[in-house]
Amino acid sequence: MADVPGCMASAETFGYPVIRHVVAGSRTPRTQAEAEEMLPLYVAAAHELEDRGATVITANCGLIALLQDELSAAVTVPVVTSSLALVPAVAKLVGNRPVGVLTFFTDAVGERNFRASGWSSDDHPVVLGGVGEHRSWLEFLQTKELTPELRERMRRDLSSVVDDMLAREPSLGAIVCECTMLPAVLDDVRASSSVPIFDILTALDWAVSGFERPAAAASRLTVSGGRVR
Repeated sequence: MADVPGCMASAETFGYPVIRHVVAGSRTPRTQAEAEEMLPLYVAAAHELEDRGATVITANCGLIALLQDELSAAVTVPVVTSSLALVPAVAKLVGNRPVGVLTFFTDAVGERNFRASGWSSDDHPVVLGGVGEHRSWLEFLQTKELTPELRERMRRDLSSVVDDMLAREPSLGAIVCECTMLPAVLDDVRASSSVPIFDILTALDWAVSGFERPAAAASRLTVSGGRVR
């Protein structure tokens, strides 16, 4: 993944120490079956991260959400494979109004992802929106580089997707961003959105806060001169 602030591979994304680990033998899954085939690899990686002192474990691929139950059962620390796990809580916060699910390719996110995250669209009606039809985001997906000009195009296209979701469902109460690439420019859109937008980073902030509030961790790192790993 891109070394761009907001993306999970960037040291500038997190305000607390991070251990980055590449799952040996893994590949980007394209189907549910391919994700499930890699379960032993991810379980082994989760054990290694726990042994190295990780207090929260996540993954940088939406389809790994399909392994949520198995991974969280394999270790004793919280596992957050997808921001989709936030949907029930977010829906409760906004009076059980519909929640938007923002992703890259909408055909890659559906009921199997929802159920793996602990809910279904029968429980919580959702509105899907995706950036994958826009050339700017396809370019970012291919190059993993973000120039000022490309950033502005991506921001405009992401804003248009959010506007379309709100137009299709005027009662939309909030948006949960499923794709881990979108936070690269999400703050540019979040500030002007009429509804709150949550993502994998806010989900991780919440999980980490069970041990130490992220703001306190960032302050401690600044005072001590520590760096995110």
